[in-house]
Amino acid sequence: MAELKIRHELNCSEDTFWNKIVFDPKDAFNRHLYDDLLKFPNYQVLELKDEATRILRKVRIEPPVDGLPGPVKKAIGDKLAYLEDDVFDKATKRLIVKVTPSTLADKVRVTGEMFCEALGGNKIARIANFIVEVKVFMVGSMIEEKIMGDLKKSYDMAAGATNDWLKAQGL
Repeated sequence: MAELKIRHELNCSEDTFWNKIVFDPKDAFNRHLYDDLLKFPNYQVLELKDEATRILRKVRIEPPVDGLPGPVKKAIGDKLAYLEDDVFDKATKRLIVKVTPSTLADKVRVTGEMFCEALGGNKIARIANFIVEVKVFMVGSMIEEKIMGDLKKSYDMAAGATNDWLKAQGL
């Protein structure tokens, strides 16, 4: 089992982050991020439900599967997709994330939590904490390392892209 803690400063309020970046009904930023910047073959929101106390979102994502060590590629195959189930608690302003991969779903657990800290002056810190556990004989730790590296790379890129997007949109 591996843990990853990610922290980035963003140039916006917490409400702007949640309403204009994460849960924008038009999903403009996320489409830009996944399609244009991360070059993921597929990103599709399957469900977005705004309830009284929470927001539910289900997303299907197909990341590129390049740069995999041979044993890892053999374990997961040539194509990978995953479902991301998100539950945002409106009272605590915390997002709980559960990822279910298309392959090895019974052997891979990826969960996370994302929240913001106000820094003052229309700035926040976006904090994301993940736990990754892969129970595959011989290659589990390699798969965990790959997932952790990809998460860090994606979140690092998203932070810069978020600040650029906010500026370009005048937010």
